[in-house]
Amino acid sequence: MGEALQIRVSAVTWNEDLVEKLWPRLSALAFSVPIKHEKHGVLEMVRALADGLTFMDWSEERKKRMGPGIRQAAELKKSLEEALAAWKPQEANTASEKLEAVLDELERIFTS
Repeated sequence: MGEALQIRVSAVTWNEDLVEKLWPRLSALAFSVPIKHEKHGVLEMVRALADGLTFMDWSEERKKRMGPGIRQAAELKKSLEEALAAWKPQEANTASEKLEAVLDELERIFTS
């Protein structure tokens, strides 16, 4: 790295509309959590779901059925971010694929 330039490895949602298309019920739930939503990307959705699980008055059925998957998604998000910070893009990519699979499953078992 130079003195003024910093090199970063990052993960971004290139098209935020895809989040709603891929996980319509999950994204609606996540972005209804009253936190500041600057972006509506995958990582932001996972953060909102984790916050919702902790702080929102969701039904016990939702917490029971979706809670484990939301916690797993939050752990995968953390793993992805740690891999990026350590300049390990292959590990980050693996975590991102696993994360999307967990989100697919959460959408499938969505509970009101």
